Amino acid sequence: MMGESSFLMAYCTFVVAVFGLCMGSFLNCLAWRMTHGESVLRGRSHCTSCGHELSARDLVPVLSWLVSGGKCRYCGERVSPRYPATELLCCVAFVSIFLRYGLTLEAAELVAFASVLLVLSLTDLDEYVIPNATIVAAIVVRAAYVVAVGLTGSGVALALARDSIVSGVVVAVPIIALALIMDRVLGRDSLGGGDVKLFFVAGLYFGWQQCIFIILLACVLGIVFGMVGQSQHSDDGKSDPRLIPFGPSIALACWVCMLVGEPVVSWYLGLF
Repeated sequence: MMGESSFLMAYCTFVVAVFGLCMGSFLNCLAWRMTHGESVLRGRSHCTSCGHELSARDLVPVLSWLVSGGKCRYCGERVSPRYPATELLCCVAFVSIFLRYGLTLEAAELVAFASVLLVLSLTDLDEYVIPNATIVAAIVVRAAYVVAVGLTGSGVALALARDSIVSGVVVAVPIIALALIMDRVLGRDSLGGGDVKLFFVAGLYFGWQQCIFIILLACVLGIVFGMVGQSQHSDDGKSDPRLIPFGPSIALACWVCMLVGEPVVSWYLGLF
């Protein structure tokens, strides 16, 4: 029985990993199309340099990039290592969520949310924007989870919906107020509207207590990414204030919270 259980676990982990790699490829393409004005529903995958349609052998996650030497087979242009990196990151995210939550409704919800976080991180890195479509998608995923919980007959769906909305508002309102104050002090935008919306979404998923953990971690990550970004200054020595978008830091903090947020917050509250 122990051997069968171990085999089943290994098999499920393998399936989730492959699914994560494939989804990483799809989400990367989705993010690119969203920032370049292409339809996300129609059209074949193509080289971003020469426009040549890609065949099945060009679309195998990670392996296609490795076999081609990181270049397009048709025009020879360099293909960014971001593509295999995104595929591997999505794989790791999906597997980590599965190992943490198992085959549950919550795992399905968080995998979908992680997918949205990956897309908005890529768009924020490319164009310094968190599309409203990604925020709406995250809200729809949360609403679908609440409905699914209601269909199980557990009787907690209404309370879950109420708590999610309250937490989202409790998290977003102070951040909006702080952003407005900082805007006046600094004389420029201190926090993008997409970032505020993302914090609201985080409140829907994790509650205000875990969101304190997310905010602190996101700020630390933002500082680290900002320090790394200093090496990317323009030749005239002036840094672009948009150089380090905050969305990926928030997204990464949300992923960490999925895995350890609840025990960390419980440990901290237990100190009092």
